[in-house]
Amino acid sequence: MSKFKFNPKQSIIICHAEIANQRVELSLKMALDTGATYTMIPFEAAIAIGCEPLQSQRRIEITTGSSIEYVPIITIPKFRVFGIEIKDMEVICHNLPSQSPVEGLLGLNFLKKAKVIIDFSKNIIEVPTI
Repeated sequence: MSKFKFNPKQSIIICHAEIANQRVELSLKMALDTGATYTMIPFEAAIAIGCEPLQSQRRIEITTGSSIEYVPIITIPKFRVFGIEIKDMEVICHNLPSQSPVEGLLGLNFLKKAKVIIDFSKNIIEVPTI
């Protein structure tokens, strides 16, 4: 089991994810968000690895701090965080406000697949090694 420490004094748990296709890999600063059904990345990141979010036929309704929006669901060829790589992972595309300390959100669709355990008593995230 791999273990990752987080800072309990911060208001969010920050992690780093890599998204990739066969030629391009991009690193994103993410907030672990157990309230998000889907993992969310910015439009620019999706486009940088060759995805076309605006051409996606699949959309989902999300509630932001200021409105309800319909955002595209796309498939990322490779998504990696906490040492776990998931191929063909579905994510939504939406840009967080520019003042946000992170670029995206790590949602339940990743956390459930990776079997992530968040131990707040020890300030550790545990992920089974595959």
